[in-house]
Amino acid sequence: MNVSLLLLLPGFLLLLVFTVCDHLVGAKRLDQVVSPEDHGIRLQSLWKLHMRDTLLKGKGSSPRPLSEGVKQQLLYCRVGIGYHLQILPTGSVGGIHKPTEYCWLKVFAMKHGVVGIRGVKSGLYLCISGEGLAYGVEKFSDDCLLKENLEENHYTTYSSLSQPGIYLALSHKGALKRGNTVGRHQSCTHFLPRKTV
Repeated sequence: MNVSLLLLLPGFLLLLVFTVCDHLVGAKRLDQVVSPEDHGIRLQSLWKLHMRDTLLKGKGSSPRPLSEGVKQQLLYCRVGIGYHLQILPTGSVGGIHKPTEYCWLKVFAMKHGVVGIRGVKSGLYLCISGEGLAYGVEKFSDDCLLKENLEENHYTTYSSLSQPGIYLALSHKGALKRGNTVGRHQSCTHFLPRKTV
């Protein structure tokens, strides 16, 4: 049997159990009237929660992105003369003033406030190590989970979810900067998502 079907099976069973229980209990409780629309919304919410948890846990496998919320964009850092983040095929991460094909990134939601970033051309996921350095890898892992925060100046900061307080940062020359030596209020950690035609 297909592995993806096996992952969906518990969700279907969960829906079946809730549907049967609701009808049995609903038949005994005549004082409470639940419309079919409310019942459908409740089941849909339970299904979404189950699927989110299944995708995030994956029974010991690496986390997987949710299909919705994927955006292709440039990430512009306002430090120095301004740099666009790029992920090269070698796995090195840095900034360049004039965007190249390696600057196009897909930012995808994992859960509320947590994203992953993947280079469109390189195909590598952006991760942050415990030493504060960003790098690109082929396989998505917990080190690739980034906390996305919209700051008061409307720029966005990205910090490691598994290593709190470590930020994605570029230097005044566009080089990668150690994320454990900077803070969220510094311009080197401020990125502006941009889409161009």
